[in-house]
Amino acid sequence: MNKTLGLGILGCGDFLRLNCEEIKASGLVHVAALFDPDRSRAERYAAELGGRALDTASAVVADPDVQVLLIFSPPWVRSGLFAEAAQAGKPILTTKPLAPDVASCAAIQAAAQAGGIPCGVIYNRTGNAAVQALKRLFTSGEIGRLALYRQDWIHHYPQWNTWALDPKKNGGPFMDAMIHNLNSARHLMGRSASRAAFFSDNLAHPQLPCADTEAMKLDFEGNGTALLFITWAADLAVHSTAGNDREHIDLFYGVTDQGWRVTLEEQGGSEVLVASRRGEKKHWPVPPFPSTVYDEFVAYLQREAGWPERLPDLQEAALDIQLIRQGGEGALARSAQL
Repeated sequence: MNKTLGLGILGCGDFLRLNCEEIKASGLVHVAALFDPDRSRAERYAAELGGRALDTASAVVADPDVQVLLIFSPPWVRSGLFAEAAQAGKPILTTKPLAPDVASCAAIQAAAQAGGIPCGVIYNRTGNAAVQALKRLFTSGEIGRLALYRQDWIHHYPQWNTWALDPKKNGGPFMDAMIHNLNSARHLMGRSASRAAFFSDNLAHPQLPCADTEAMKLDFEGNGTALLFITWAADLAVHSTAGNDREHIDLFYGVTDQGWRVTLEEQGGSEVLVASRRGEKKHWPVPPFPSTVYDEFVAYLQREAGWPERLPDLQEAALDIQLIRQGGEGALARSAQL
């Protein structure tokens, strides 16, 4: 199938590296233009993905060959880019965290609404077929609905940039990484959050401007809770300081209101959902996504399909920021407030 929509990429850093294969696999998009403050990076990805490296972000936004913008810049510089893109009437895909604070999220949402443009926010679950398999399982009622979501992440702090450690630009381990699982927990619970309690500590790296260990207890309406923990305090390997290439420990399980413990396992080279209760086990395969998220977004834009279920929108992404920022202040956070 011919590629139909041109992508304009703003930001050619590590997140673009992680998305290259998905972009190449799409049958409905091609790269038309790229910009990065480091022109050599834009030129390198232009050689790999196609398109032209331009001199400014504004030139990419204004390029008539660009129909969809990928804003892969750091979160603290996105508000202005969103406003410019929205004024140009161009749909946007960006990545988490949407912005470093609640006010910036509101500005982004207002710009998108004024421009009448659809915007999606890429999280880990966007490309993680296991999360969608879990969603189908909990929605089916076969083993009950999710009551407890527990996830711990352990890895070293980022050494390839400084803004990820800056509380005003990103905020530390929860905002930088555990926000992925905050979003997954909300998606899988399928009901509104009612209260967030947020905890921060600096245990091993006093030189960091942010905490190195953070946790959240997030309660949901209908007797559900998520326990989320992340630490950068452990002494784990950093394989490369040029990008996000570090040793990573991921501990996950869920419990349903019927007493089933649910985990992810690898069997025969493929991921499988496993539910166990009183010695009984059930298994479900994790089927791959049939197409890329870029294809699904284009299908939505062309009114050939609904909004991709695996792609959070601006409202959902903004509530993640509210839960982190206001949860840390002991505030209640309800979906109805946004």
